[in-house]
Amino acid sequence: MKLFARILYVLPAAALLASCSQPMSVKNEQMISPKETAVPVNFVVYPDDRPSIPDGSLVWKQQNCAQCHGDDGGKDAAVKLNDPRAMARLKPVETFKFLAFGDEKTHHPAVLKDRSNREVWNLVFYTRSLAVKALTDKDLEAILPVFGANCAVCHGTKGDGDGPLARNLEPMPANFQTFRRFYDRDDDTLFDHIANGIKWEGMPNFLGKVDTKKNVKFDHAYIHKLVLYIRNFSVSNNPTIIATGTPTAGTSTTGTATAAPSASSTSTGTTTGSSTSSAESGKTGENPAATATGAGGGNSQDVKTPTGSTTGH
Repeated sequence: MKLFARILYVLPAAALLASCSQPMSVKNEQMISPKETAVPVNFVVYPDDRPSIPDGSLVWKQQNCAQCHGDDGGKDAAVKLNDPRAMARLKPVETFKFLAFGDEKTHHPAVLKDRSNREVWNLVFYTRSLAVKALTDKDLEAILPVFGANCAVCHGTKGDGDGPLARNLEPMPANFQTFRRFYDRDDDTLFDHIANGIKWEGMPNFLGKVDTKKNVKFDHAYIHKLVLYIRNFSVSNNPTIIATGTPTAGTSTTGTATAAPSASSTSTGTTTGSSTSSAESGKTGENPAATATGAGGGNSQDVKTPTGSTTGH
């Protein structure tokens, strides 16, 4: 009986092992549909490190963008890339989609078919810099203590939303290093949030206020600089690739390399495309208040926009 019981146990196991040795026939229609695993059309992949404006200039040259847009981006096209007001109304993610996937109406080619996501993001911020030039290291050094005294208490010194008062606020202060969030904001919106504040969220309005200790008045021109300073947390003015297109030492060809350090960069890094200071603007005949990013509206009464119009509720 014991021998018979053992045989009864062994036979099913042997049959199972024998079946495993036989190849299984699986028909294609039994597999999951390729459509279920396909990448969605016009899917945006955000970078894992700050895009580089200088690297974007290399993509601009290699793609021969100047043939249609001109060297300064001002050649006749659907949008003049050197127009500060036009670019202030565009979200970086909108520019990415236009460049990456192309546009049938304007017959703009899809750059992503020839370039990596990282390279397209570099190109996005280079084109934005054609309208508003990057803040200088001197500008950054001057703004840093003002940001520290007025903004860092909530947003943190590195802009990552971890200031001393952050835990007491609901919702939490914005993390300026969140690409998905700030690439989906145009400069006009950022200007509005700083100038007029955000009701019920703890964000105060700064337009017209004065920091007596830092001897700074938050007028239109200065708030415009703060917009550019905030952009600095999610874009770099440092190159990671040398002029020949070869990665610098310690960097990666996949576009995930860390930006090369700048000897004159501040604790917050170098910045993105932006406007010059008041003195510098005077050299070109520009009025910083007139070219500053828009003030928007909806959070304050009768707040004048950079263009001189007035907003209300």
